Formats: sequence, structure tokens, C-alpha cells
Amino acid sequence: MMKRVVTAGMLLLFGVACNRPQTYEIMGTIPGMEEGTAIELTGLDADGKDSLLTTGTITDETFEIAVDRNCEMACLQLPESKRKIPVFFEPEVADYRLEADTSGRIRVEGGVLQNLWNEYRAGNEAFERRKAVVEAAYRAAEKADDLFAKMHERAVYADLETAQEQFEDSLLRANDNIVAATIVWMRNRALAAGDRIGEKVALLGPKALQTAPGRAVKRMADAMISTENGSIAPDFTQEDPQGNPVSLYGIRARVKVLDFWASWCGPCRAETPNVRRIYDKYKDKGLAIISVSLDTKRENWLQAIESDRMEWIHTSDLQGWDNAVARLYGVRSVPAIFVLDADNRIVGQNLRGQELEETIQKLLNE
Repeated sequence: MMKRVVTAGMLLLFGVACNRPQTYEIMGTIPGMEEGTAIELTGLDADGKDSLLTTGTITDETFEIAVDRNCEMACLQLPESKRKIPVFFEPEVADYRLEADTSGRIRVEGGVLQNLWNEYRAGNEAFERRKAVVEAAYRAAEKADDLFAKMHERAVYADLETAQEQFEDSLLRANDNIVAATIVWMRNRALAAGDRIGEKVALLGPKALQTAPGRAVKRMADAMISTENGSIAPDFTQEDPQGNPVSLYGIRARVKVLDFWASWCGPCRAETPNVRRIYDKYKDKGLAIISVSLDTKRENWLQAIESDRMEWIHTSDLQGWDNAVARLYGVRSVPAIFVLDADNRIVGQNLRGQELEETIQKLLNE
């Protein structure tokens, strides 16, 4: 027997868009799933944050979740997995079914939009399988020390990546709807890390941009434009570990380094000794460092500051990837660094090591 658990208060996260009694039903079967395991359903709220809507409970390897009829899209999240499975709702389709097999393959059935997403996923998975074959061939060529074969496999892989991007871009152009917007939203961190989110957003049509994921990725793209080199850095105010408000513009310095990091970020902490050395060398000459943490646990944040001897300005709202300053600056990967001059103009981004020090030294000597 299936058991449904619905937290009505959570549905308010969708605002007035989800306040009718009619519901869509999402049912699923997950072989081997432990009895009583919670299945989460998340959705984008008015601020573009991915928030918990409700949960269902596994009973006899099955679950059932209800969501308000006016919701456009939500994501199922399985236990102990970061994978999000989007479900696209259509007025004429009442029921949606998730099927999972013992190999881990998952598919949701229900409606034209869901079929479009499934086609996109199938196409992407086909490319990934072909790329995996090429990667195996490259490793074999590397083991055999066959330079020609390595060059060949590298070229084949590059062609496959280009074809995969063209496949995606063609789908974005051809479908002015929430599925296209969701594709960009689901990839936003990787796209932002490669400074490519703007070009993907540019392919979305007006209807796609009016959806919740469309609005979210448009804000990200706009944030990245506003933080390009040469732009005036957006001001912000966020609390330090003692609860005192810290304003970017309120910090007087000839050079400011705005550093986005997290205690769980290995590359961030690996760079800390270099940042500490630079800070100690130039702090009395007009350098200020403001580190914005994307942590969610206060104790982890404070412990990392202390153990890594990060003796400069720190702020966080402990909202993880939804950190307000990170969203303002379009940050979707860490470490991320912005170097500002005395007028709060952005003069460099994602600089590390010697390049970071040389940029700071040049600004201080001007």
C-alpha cells in the first residue's frame, strides 16, 4: 500500500501560484529502497531559490506525492543523491509515474513536456556513452605510449563535445518552454564556471524566460554581465561571524579582494596559504580581503577560518549556494575571486598565485 505525506505549509513556498486544492499526483517505484525512506520534492520559489515543497515516504518500495495543480515544474530528489529529476506539469495530465530499475536508470512518464525532457536526457546519455568509449581508447593509447592514437582520440572527443553542445542548442532554439529553461537551470553551475551561461540564456525564447527556471537563469546571466571586468562591483551588506553588518563600499582600501569560498572546498583552502601570504605582505599598504563563505553550518565556517588563520574580513548568511552575495555576483562555483580597485571597479577575476599578487602590487603602486 502506498503512503502519501504532504506538508501543506511547504507548498506556500510557491506563493499564490500554488494555492488551489486540485493536485497532480507523482507515483514511483524504486526497487531496493528502504522502508520509510523520505523522497523530497523541491521547486523554485519567487526568489529563484530551490526550496523544499513536500516529502513522500517509501512504503513497499513505492511512494506517492501530491503537488498543487498550478505548479509548473518541481524536482524529485532521491535519498543520498544530489541528482534532481525534473517533473513538468500540464493541466491535462493528472498523474506522473517514476520508474527506476536495479541499474539506477530513472525515467518519469507523463505529458508532452516530460517526453521532451526524456528525449533530451536520452540524447545526452547517448553522447556520454560515446565519450566514455573514446576516453577508454585514449587511456589505452596513453598506456601504449601511442602519441598518434592519443591525438586522434582527443580530436574525436572534441568533436563529440561540439556535437553534444549543438544538439542542446538546437533543442533550446526549437522549444520556447519550461523544458528549455530547465535545461539551462540544471546546468547553471557548469555554464557559469565556463562563463557560458549568458550564451545559453540568449537561446531561450520569451515564454521560456517567463518560467521560474527561466527567470532564475536570466538573473544569473545578468549578474555575470554586471560583474565583468571594468564594471563597478555591486555593493552588498552581510554579517560577519560576530553578527556585525559588513558593507563592501564601507570598507576603505586601495585594493579589495572579494573571495568566494567554503570550508568544504578543497581548492579554496589549498589556495589559502598564498592568500594569507599576500595579505600579510600588503595589508599595511592598502589591501583588504573580504571572504564570503558558501557554508551552511556555522561551526564548519568558523573552524576553517581559525584553523587556516584567515585573519581578514569574513561574511556569510549560511545559505550555501543561495548565499545572497554569491547570487548577486553570479557565483556558481568556488573558489571565485574578484579584484577591485579603490573605486570598487572590477579589474580582475579568478586570479591565483603569482598572477593575483602581481595584479595587487600593480594597483598599489599606481
